[in-house]
Amino acid sequence: MPLVVGLLFSCGGKQEQKESLEGRIYQMEADKGTGVQRMQPSTSQGNAVIAGAEYHYKVHRSPCDSLKLVSDEQGTQFVDNVIELKILRNGNQKVLHKRFTKHFFAQQTGPDFMKNGILEGLVFDKVEEGRLCFAASVCYPQTDLFIPLSVRISPKGDISVERISMMDEHPEQAEESLD
Repeated sequence: MPLVVGLLFSCGGKQEQKESLEGRIYQMEADKGTGVQRMQPSTSQGNAVIAGAEYHYKVHRSPCDSLKLVSDEQGTQFVDNVIELKILRNGNQKVLHKRFTKHFFAQQTGPDFMKNGILEGLVFDKVEEGRLCFAASVCYPQTDLFIPLSVRISPKGDISVERISMMDEHPEQAEESLD
């Protein structure tokens, strides 16, 4: 199973949500006739509190046929995903309604992942420094190769993205790669 499972399980949030995402996040199915692989749509939602205000988030991932197909080394083709994030404050105040594709993360991932990767997932992580933090990943489909990202949303809906260093979380792997 891809390494991103460790990332998803290390995130904060409700355990039931993580368990339901684990089964869906990697499930691929082939289109009949074409053989093109696509991930299953998934939806997760939850609540978080920042400075006394309640924020409700809803994350919906779906394969998007209008995006360019991605091919692996064996020639298998994959449909890329789009992820929609909606955040409301105190039940009805719109904070954010954003549609993400992997291109939103191009600055953090680089050209190889833009060409050969797909946007795999976005899950709530935690509240930190007054922001909602989500863990995201762009991956090579059906491999352990991915780029973990932190997406932070301010109470005003401002978005910042940071690439997460896996070396901090797995120092023994970093040492092995230096050999």
